Amino acid sequence: MKASALHQHRITSSKQAPLTLSASRARSCNIKAALSLASSQSMSVTRLELYDDPHSEFSAKVKVALYAKGLSWSPLDVPCGSTRSPELLALNPLGKIPVLCVTFEDGRREVVYESEVILEFLEDQFPQRPLLPADPIQRSKARLISRFHDLYLEPALRRLYPQVAPSVRSEQLVQEAAAAFHARLAELETLLPPAATTTITTRSGVHCRPSLALTDASQGLTLADCAYPALFLYAELILPALGLPPLRYEGLPRVAGWREALWTQPAVQVLLGELQPAAAEWLERKLRS
Repeated sequence: MKASALHQHRITSSKQAPLTLSASRARSCNIKAALSLASSQSMSVTRLELYDDPHSEFSAKVKVALYAKGLSWSPLDVPCGSTRSPELLALNPLGKIPVLCVTFEDGRREVVYESEVILEFLEDQFPQRPLLPADPIQRSKARLISRFHDLYLEPALRRLYPQVAPSVRSEQLVQEAAAAFHARLAELETLLPPAATTTITTRSGVHCRPSLALTDASQGLTLADCAYPALFLYAELILPALGLPPLRYEGLPRVAGWREALWTQPAVQVLLGELQPAAAEWLERKLRS
């Protein structure tokens, strides 16, 4: 990736019964572990580097969070262009991207992988510009929407990817996968909360904007939002390429309003500026195969 793609954003004591030797050692180990954890949590991060792929949905999810938090980070190419390369497997034995490499002020370098785990790390390490609401119930709902993407909606869309290439396309599989994807979208509609007073005007009318997606002007994006711009983009590209009706979100006012609201967010706009050409190139290449 070009250098221009670098993004600059920047006990109280009490009387207790005497401990046995084993209990004393165990407590000592626990104290040491707690001190080590506290030291890690208070240590400043000096560098963030992300192994990703330009058209990876899950890398895009992490990038939205990085942009929303205004963090400085550097993109890294996948070693040898393969997630199964020894170099990448040494960092992530699962052989997947994204992989976030974190350098602390003491020179220590740690690796964080799995997009949802990376987002939680960023939220813990950089609490400024939070991606989770303050209320515990709303936090759980934000996590639910994010997990729904990873476990249900994205896998349903992924079933269509192998069908893009005309040489191996099965119309029956296309129809089955598309039906499964639309069923998951309908489930997402039921998971999104209605906005009592907040609406957004779109080209296709006025839709409710889920209050969870954009809690308020100060909250901005939440964890619930990060994965969905890439998913909506790919769905809107792939369905017509397979000869299916374009995705217009009929009967899904909450999803439609949320999608439109996401497209207005600065962090999402930066992400789409990078992802749209990469996704279009991927699609064109697949259609030629």
